[in-house]
Amino acid sequence: MGYTVREIADWIEEWADPSWAESYDNCGLLIGHEDQEVDTVVTALDVTEGVVDYALSVGAQMIISHHPVIFHPFKRIVDADRDGARLLKIIEGNLAVCAAHTSMDAAMGGTNDIAAERLGLLAVRPLRPIQEEEGVGMGRIGMLPTIMTMQEFAEYVKQAFEVEHVRLVCQDPSDLVHQVALCTGRGMSFFEEAVKQGADVYLTGDVTYHEAEAAVSGRTGIVDAGHFATELPIAEAMAGYLQQQDEELKVYAYTEAEDPFRTI
Repeated sequence: MGYTVREIADWIEEWADPSWAESYDNCGLLIGHEDQEVDTVVTALDVTEGVVDYALSVGAQMIISHHPVIFHPFKRIVDADRDGARLLKIIEGNLAVCAAHTSMDAAMGGTNDIAAERLGLLAVRPLRPIQEEEGVGMGRIGMLPTIMTMQEFAEYVKQAFEVEHVRLVCQDPSDLVHQVALCTGRGMSFFEEAVKQGADVYLTGDVTYHEAEAAVSGRTGIVDAGHFATELPIAEAMAGYLQQQDEELKVYAYTEAEDPFRTI
């Protein structure tokens, strides 16, 4: 065996090419020595302190995350700050960190395809395709196998993503749903594209009041299932992908993550 950090990162980038990422994003290898040897990897949605501690406890040399641990510029890295303390722990623990964020949203088999599969959508295609890349692009749109009402679809989403609550925006909960568009995480920037393509409902997370208020009078409803729930499955998907590259590589998906929001 004996892979390097760069080789593991290359595997991820073969699946989710960084060139597919949105312009504001920060994908790729973010921390670490490229030639460091790796025999154990942890995959996760976020690089939280819990993930870092878990990686160190299982003897990992590398973390593959969906959300970048470095996104906004840092003016200082000191242990008095939450982010600074986490970065210092990563560096002092000799951990490499690679992120596949919006590149993984666009990729075939990535976050959006996983969401479409959970809903059982048929004839799925990218909502905003990347030219010359078959099946690659942001968001997804497809057909439900069975027509249902907005209310029924909201309940269906709760079961599909194992959440207790969702938020529904629509004129009438009895309106029918057949064509579904979606974008995991915060995806309201693609809502107008979903409307243009005739989607009956749009599934995403992090919908604001003003976005909902503007959409409520339109024909395309919105189901907000939360940023966390719509993207959490990618941790296990990335672990499975890495294990396929070499079954002897030790790969652990961090499954103890919790949504920071609690419904009281």
